[in-house]
Amino acid sequence: MWSSEYLDENFNVRDNVLAVVTGMGRSGIHLRLENGQRAFAYFGGIYPGAEVLCTVKHKAEGFKDVLVSIDSVLNEPAVA
Repeated sequence: MWSSEYLDENFNVRDNVLAVVTGMGRSGIHLRLENGQRAFAYFGGIYPGAEVLCTVKHKAEGFKDVLVSIDSVLNEPAVA
């Protein structure tokens, strides 16, 4: 049976998504998900511009971003 879930741009918990690191902070990194949503991960050592594969842990609520966990780094920008 056909499902409208494929047209949904929001991610559910435990979905795997691609993201790009947009910034670093003291407590973690900020990301932009493939659908344009902002996300946060308690992770360090990855520079802005890196592409990562991550898993959604908690959906966005109010002013908070989507909480994700980093599964793997697909490519990292060269740091000179």
